[in-house]
Amino acid sequence: MLQPYDPDRIPLIFVHGLISTPRMWRNVINELETDPVLRRKYQCGVFAYPTGNPPLYSAMRLREELAKFHKQHPSARDAVLVGHSMGGILSRIQVTTVRREHWNAIGEDKAAKLFAKVTENSVFDRSTRFEANPRIARTIFICSPHRGSEMAAGGIGAIGMRLISLPGDLASSVTSSVGDSIALITGDPQRLPNSVSGLSPANPTYQVLNPRPLESVHHSIIGDRGKGDTPNSSDGVVEYWSSSLKSAESERIVPGPHGSCELPETITELRRILHLHLKQN
Repeated sequence: MLQPYDPDRIPLIFVHGLISTPRMWRNVINELETDPVLRRKYQCGVFAYPTGNPPLYSAMRLREELAKFHKQHPSARDAVLVGHSMGGILSRIQVTTVRREHWNAIGEDKAAKLFAKVTENSVFDRSTRFEANPRIARTIFICSPHRGSEMAAGGIGAIGMRLISLPGDLASSVTSSVGDSIALITGDPQRLPNSVSGLSPANPTYQVLNPRPLESVHHSIIGDRGKGDTPNSSDGVVEYWSSSLKSAESERIVPGPHGSCELPETITELRRILHLHLKQN
């Protein structure tokens, strides 16, 4: 949390994306806090994580940190999450329920092989089975690849995968849990899952997540590089078909690239949503 805890203010948690840090939110938070109502009603926080790790693992870490926060502050107001890019995937997972049987979406035989050696409460188990967090009241996605990004599946993604090295304890945990079934996740039996493979449209996680409902009110802010060619638009990294959600309460197209968080149009939409949340809560 960036400010002293106040039980009367709503936790507003920002989650950064790939190859980024919480510092990316500095100007966004400063702009939002020029609004005296938002400054008085919300308390800002950020989630920091190594962006080379697989999204499911990073989402588990976020889930556990939020649980620690609410255990420490049981009277806290229900939170609002704002996620950019891969941070939106982490945020989406917080408001989605996935059980073991839902992994049959990749094929019952494949799912059985994938989970054959997984022990209860292991890192892999906690990363792939989870309940939606009832303490999250609203989620805002900015340029989020809900169905993956073709860039992760191309040449740039291949280079990125070779450059990423997982921490030893995480690599050991994945190997012991999944063993020779790792190719079901990465497509390569010699390569451990990481953030780049996790953003590929071919990653089986999307087959599991996409049919699952989001159990909070949610909104989308989507960049189109100013070309105005939606629904065939792209922010340069994520295409509209991946970032749009039919279940979103609102969708705003902003004329900018993938890093559209600080655009005036984005700030205006964030302010609108946060004021709407105050009216409804």
